[in-house]
Amino acid sequence: MPVIFVLLFVAALIGVLKPYIKGAKRSYFAIAAVVAFILVGVTAPKAGIAPTQPATDAEAKGSPGTDNVSSEGGSKWEYSESKDEMRGTTTKTASVTSDNSVDLDFPYGEVHGQLWIRRRPEDGLNVAFEVEKGQVLCHSYSDDYISMKFDDGPIQRFRCTGSSDGSTETAFVVDESRALAALKRAKRTIVEAEFFQQGRQQFVFDTAGLNWK
Repeated sequence: MPVIFVLLFVAALIGVLKPYIKGAKRSYFAIAAVVAFILVGVTAPKAGIAPTQPATDAEAKGSPGTDNVSSEGGSKWEYSESKDEMRGTTTKTASVTSDNSVDLDFPYGEVHGQLWIRRRPEDGLNVAFEVEKGQVLCHSYSDDYISMKFDDGPIQRFRCTGSSDGSTETAFVVDESRALAALKRAKRTIVEAEFFQQGRQQFVFDTAGLNWK
């Protein structure tokens, strides 16, 4: 239908320039052009909004899963459970994203940090620090560590190790129980980690209200 009105609009414009119907005045064609233009706008199809693609489940490289994600009022922690249908087991996770971001050199750019806690049957409790992109220096064969400050307490060092798949974005805390106990008490946590050729960078987290048993 809009195509017809477009053709009528063009025909009316031609008539305004040079009336081609005997006895018709330019003003008639002008009125017809205005009407046709309005009809084109009214009948034109509205631009649709592309549907959002569903997020895929997080890979088991250390990131928390995305099944049954929930949060609790007043807390920035998010909780999720992922079920392994084959083994009949459940993995529970809690995660919180840093309030600030750090601008790393090319090719990484601006990144946020994430603290997450995971408990699954195959390896028990894990506490980890992670970035979306970058190279955190934590290796099992070295004395690498991350520093954490809980509220106004002293700075604590935690030995860390990398992900089993060799990715460089995740640092697993070796003393998980000590880190978890501190996170349960802290309202504000600062994590400082060393990045490859980027020095030590700090990420600030609102860790109040962690509900973990």
